Amino acid sequence: MNIASLKTWWQGLNLREQRLVMGVGAVCSLFLLYSLIWQPLNDNVANGKTRLESRQALLTWVTENTARYKSAKSVGGVKQSSGSLSSIVNRTAERQQLTITRMQPQGEILLVWLDSVPFTQLLLWLESLANNEGLQVQAIDLSQGDNQGEVRVRRLQLGKH
Repeated sequence: MNIASLKTWWQGLNLREQRLVMGVGAVCSLFLLYSLIWQPLNDNVANGKTRLESRQALLTWVTENTARYKSAKSVGGVKQSSGSLSSIVNRTAERQQLTITRMQPQGEILLVWLDSVPFTQLLLWLESLANNEGLQVQAIDLSQGDNQGEVRVRRLQLGKH
């Protein structure tokens, strides 16, 4: 349809039909405006508010728990043992009845090797180093030990917190 045929069609309608067509056109235009522009914008604003509120709640939670963690750490959380890394490791390994095969200090870190130790005993020792001595496991390389439930520590890298 071209403009001339539309104009002819329009003029062929009586006044009442023209008003009806204009009313339907206005309603359709309002519906399209609402569904294509207004509603998506409104939804995006609502989603943005929801995301903002959840992120603010997360920030509040992180802030509160960071403060709690710092206070627990300074009050009596992780203790910093005095002495060299090798002396701390030797002392705690003896307490856990672990035999260290080899130790190699490298600046602020200590590399440790152990032959065939019970896995649960190794975990208890590492937990003790972290919680009681202020040491941190930076890397560990394990392989299966000689007996079931045992592991061989090929390389354990320890450092202070």
